[in-house]
Amino acid sequence: MDILDRNFNDLCEVSKIRFFIASDLKKSNLENIYSSYWLDMENRYLDASQRVKENLFEKFLVDYLTIQRNAVIPQKDSLFTEFIDFYKNISKFQTKEIIIKNIFRYSMYYLRIYFADLRDDDIRKKIKLINALRAYDSYPFLMEVFEDYEFAHINKAMLLEILDTVLHFIDERNSKKPSQIALTFAGLSNEINKMLILKNYTPRFVIDEEEISNKSETINSITAV
Repeated sequence: MDILDRNFNDLCEVSKIRFFIASDLKKSNLENIYSSYWLDMENRYLDASQRVKENLFEKFLVDYLTIQRNAVIPQKDSLFTEFIDFYKNISKFQTKEIIIKNIFRYSMYYLRIYFADLRDDDIRKKIKLINALRAYDSYPFLMEVFEDYEFAHINKAMLLEILDTVLHFIDERNSKKPSQIALTFAGLSNEINKMLILKNYTPRFVIDEEEISNKSETINSITAV
């Protein structure tokens, strides 16, 4: 092991991920994607973390990987390994540009949820209630809901109904002992999907790369003014 290897091993998990992404995108001639999306994302999180004195980027990465791992929460001390596994697997099906744009888009959802930084008053009020209840474990689910809303898979009325269901679930969960809680947010997601399908909801379909690219450039419909 040379000095570079030793220095790398001394980095925190998030820094290891940053180092890997910067190196991999450079080798793939995608430095512009690194600077326009990944670096921009990290700078936004640096500013946000300084506001609240928390490592929000680490929290986001944990929640994003939770989505990718079908609601299995990764351990913070193995975040780099989990990210590499995800990155290598998804690279078999998507271009690296799309992978980074997807991560960027979800990272923006996370910040808007965390700070309730939303244009629509009705949506913002319900997100504020969820945050007031400190239901941060709902964030992976909420990011997926916002993704469906962003791509018009659900409308505002459906989104509000989902948020009401989330709030009801949180209230129910808070009123019970841990041993009495049978449903997690992953299970709640399945129940809500069934509910929406019964209401003529069109399930999520495969989004093509052009649509993802266009949405990554704008992401306007739920953004605060």
